[in-house]
Amino acid sequence: RGGPPRALVLTSPRVSPQTLLWEAHEVELQRQKEAEKLERQLALPTAEQAATQESTFKEMCQGLLEESDEEDKDGEPGRAQDRGPEAGGDQNGGAEAPATPARLAAVDKKTEQQRRREKAARMLRVEQAVVRAARLRRQELFRLRGIKAQVAQRLAELARRRERRRARRLVEADKPRRLGRLKYQAPDIDVQLSSELPDSLRTLKPEGNILRDRFKSFQRRNMIEPRERARFKRKYKVKLVEKRAFREIQ
Repeated sequence: RGGPPRALVLTSPRVSPQTLLWEAHEVELQRQKEAEKLERQLALPTAEQAATQESTFKEMCQGLLEESDEEDKDGEPGRAQDRGPEAGGDQNGGAEAPATPARLAAVDKKTEQQRRREKAARMLRVEQAVVRAARLRRQELFRLRGIKAQVAQRLAELARRRERRRARRLVEADKPRRLGRLKYQAPDIDVQLSSELPDSLRTLKPEGNILRDRFKSFQRRNMIEPRERARFKRKYKVKLVEKRAFREIQ
């Protein structure tokens, strides 16, 4: 209880050298792929792929000649069709006789037999609708088992989604979050190749910096936000003034 405070011991997980080499290899491979992708995106087209004046002219004229040919072909039949109905109307206009009110009344008047048939047809349609509704209700009763299976399947799917979200939250809980303007960037892996290792352990130089390692560890554990070195920018230009004492010395 009254003893001296315990010293802070910094421990790091033990990782085999082969694992470190493999991780460093994966990082370098990813960087190489990104560099190659950037080179492909910024590469200039070759002489064969470069656009010439002839190819540019063909691309600009593409579709213009076909549209003009189609308009020429469709123009004449369209005019003939436009004139056709007018001519036919002129020829058949004299054959049609005007409908008189007496004739219209005779056509609209229905007999007693026709009215009975229409009434029977309406009653038949009503009966068919009632029978159809009753059949649908019976089918709904038989579909209860299928509906219950669908509900169980839906509940199982919701449970699986809930479990996936929970697992995703657990995985993301250990990842560094974005606390500030900058994103967390993992530091380079401090590892030496087999060809770089000296013959004697006395001449072995340690890799990395313990202070930088602890700083990155704080960022990874979301204890501090990722930071970068502040860039000093001079607001005003430096003005050189020659003092009197300096002139006297000269």
